[in-house]
Amino acid sequence: MINYYQLGGNKRLCDIVVAGSHDAGITSGGANEQTQNLDIFDQARAGVRVFDLRIAATKASSSSSAPVHLKAFHADPKLMFNRDKTGKTLADFNGRQGDVTTTKLPLGGTFGMGLPDMLDQACDFLKYNTTEFLILKFDKCKNWLLIAEICVNKLGGYLYTGTGSLNEKTLDDLKRKVVVLFTQSGLDAVSGQGYTSATGIWGCKSLTKGGSYSSTYDGLQYIGKGGTNPLDGKSDMGKIAANIAKQGKLMRIGARGTDPEVMGMLYWTTTGLKRSIHDRDQTMWGVNKQPSLLAQLWADGFGDAIEERLPVHMSPTAHANGAVLKAFMPNIVMVDFADIQKGTFIHGLNTTATTMLTDAAQKIAAARQPKRGALKGLF
Repeated sequence: MINYYQLGGNKRLCDIVVAGSHDAGITSGGANEQTQNLDIFDQARAGVRVFDLRIAATKASSSSSAPVHLKAFHADPKLMFNRDKTGKTLADFNGRQGDVTTTKLPLGGTFGMGLPDMLDQACDFLKYNTTEFLILKFDKCKNWLLIAEICVNKLGGYLYTGTGSLNEKTLDDLKRKVVVLFTQSGLDAVSGQGYTSATGIWGCKSLTKGGSYSSTYDGLQYIGKGGTNPLDGKSDMGKIAANIAKQGKLMRIGARGTDPEVMGMLYWTTTGLKRSIHDRDQTMWGVNKQPSLLAQLWADGFGDAIEERLPVHMSPTAHANGAVLKAFMPNIVMVDFADIQKGTFIHGLNTTATTMLTDAAQKIAAARQPKRGALKGLF
């Protein structure tokens, strides 16, 4: 199992690079829907520490009296249809009645794992890995209040509570804890019911479009955003190139005078509503997904995103700047189809020699001459 605590208990979140799981609960569905093969427990064993979760409610059957379950979903939220807003039986709350919004997904959308099962798996992982931590990032969800309630009840003593910026929390602070993050819309929905970081519901704020870092913000602050046009009709190679361009641009934003404590979140993913997500993922990572492929991964755009975070006067190909290059790596690398090879590679970025980074940058810079920075020759 991949162990992050071995990097040092005094390491802060903003000091390390961890793997994240994009649409972590979608372990089934069509080729254009499924984003993961492993459940939460095995993703954690493979090195995932940040889980992207989108939760909505769905009936167990078409019957009007059928109980409702909270499940992960994969769909464009703008195309989702909400219905049945009151008085449903909640299967995830011991069968009691409650107000709930159920959701019908559009064509190309799918439901995945149930929220209670995912929370149980998170607890099981920490039961056996007492120095590790997990972060559950909830976004684009329905029924925020129910999600908060079930997280607090299910996670119990594993739930991380407190105040202040999560970016600066150490691995000692977080060991054997699950951190629950809500985006601002989620916080707005539950704060009036007493759910705060002191009770285990933390905030999650993107500074991609502006805003200042605050050490007193009760949550995670980051630069980054996933996704390209979900209806993109281009080739797989074109979609990969589009993602590379977007991620590089976002990392450039993160380098513009941003506080060093702000975390970079790189989406090394290519999900969409067309064609196989898994096939594109295989193309991005290559067959072996080993650290020895650093130069190739750099060429495919990962290095571009790191370079974009560098101050403009820093050259990624100069060995004297190797330590700086490493310091500007994204802190969270979100992936589809998390596995031990990807997890090992991302964990290894914490200890990769700076000479390896600059050697990779030099190799790709030479291959790109005379037009450095173009996508020429990447594919």
